[in-house]
Amino acid sequence: MLWLALLWVLLAWGSAAPALVAQDARLLDPPGGPFALDLPLACQVGETCWVANYVDVDPGNDAKDFRCHGRTDDAHDGTDFAIRDRAVMEQGIPVLAGAPGVVRRVRDGMEDQPITDDTSRARIAGRECGNGVMIDHAGGWQTQYCHLRRGSVQVRVGERVDRGSQLGLVGLSGKTEFPHVHVTVRHHGRVVDPFTGQWASAGCGLGGKPLWRDDAHISYEEVALYNAGFSGEPPNVEAIRGGRNENDLLSSAAKALVLWVDIFGVQAGDTIRFRIIGPDGKLVLDHETRIDRTQARRFVFAGRGRQTGAWQAGSYVGKVTLLRSTGGQQGEQSVTRRVTIESGRTKRKSSSLFLFPDLRQVAGRELSEVPETVLGKRPVSVNYRANHTDFQSERVTDHDALLKG
Repeated sequence: MLWLALLWVLLAWGSAAPALVAQDARLLDPPGGPFALDLPLACQVGETCWVANYVDVDPGNDAKDFRCHGRTDDAHDGTDFAIRDRAVMEQGIPVLAGAPGVVRRVRDGMEDQPITDDTSRARIAGRECGNGVMIDHAGGWQTQYCHLRRGSVQVRVGERVDRGSQLGLVGLSGKTEFPHVHVTVRHHGRVVDPFTGQWASAGCGLGGKPLWRDDAHISYEEVALYNAGFSGEPPNVEAIRGGRNENDLLSSAAKALVLWVDIFGVQAGDTIRFRIIGPDGKLVLDHETRIDRTQARRFVFAGRGRQTGAWQAGSYVGKVTLLRSTGGQQGEQSVTRRVTIESGRTKRKSSSLFLFPDLRQVAGRELSEVPETVLGKRPVSVNYRANHTDFQSERVTDHDALLKG
């Protein structure tokens, strides 16, 4: 009788296995047949633009991108392609049609203003997409482009567009806190993740075939150190993110030498290392700070106050390295910047001291009065936190009335 029981188990397993395989195959099949997308803006991914957020593919309340990482937010239905700062936005970065089709809906006229509080959030309620364009493509496919610059939309409803046709410019309209274009892909009304070709509700870790064309050169970025530089004082993050605080030249009388970095995709447990080497080859700063929580974007800096006399004139090299342990393996990404210090006082772009939580006690006073714990003899690092720029991610579900008519 034992052999009969064993045979029954084997038959049962054999009949169940094909169903499991068939289910996986169904999930891995493209939901709507062949459809290929180009990069939706004129930039080079990883050099002049970066993916700030991916599609949330977790069907529950968690937020997971297709790699099962946290580079998204709950119910985020598109891919965010960000540019470096507002100054780049003002130069004009074209938003392009990812595939040929017919324009279904457009909106223009909304101002380019970041969301900073409940009042600004209420002002755009029902129009979260901001200025945008929706395109119908063959085979039931659809793409939507949000947060375009006011006055830049160049297409009209019913107009036929080619792949790569300019739709407008990257902007800051609608529900956004930084210049980017949010691109949502749908098939017969259901959101599809363009990095896998799977339904957004399918879950993570399934693989699949990306919708991006090979020549679009779009690949997954687990983290991006997208901007970095030097400052002679605690950095003004608003000026930096506005593109108004470029310092390639500092004075030897500067109160401090500070190295800063802006990052997309930090995770709790990441370590950020700051190193500055002086013109004599000696180490000026070697400091590490640990990230305490996962965030879509994080601004961090570390520096050393001038001790006595003046900074040595010459070229300084700063390197910021993000260290991350994944699955027992250590990975890292780094960015290097240089600054020249000249003797005497150098005229340079600057702006008023920004209110960091750790620096509130210095507001309204000269930098010479800054406590030693901030600009003293030991290195100091500060994680910038403020409600209007330090955020988990942009939460958007259906991107508003462009869908509702």
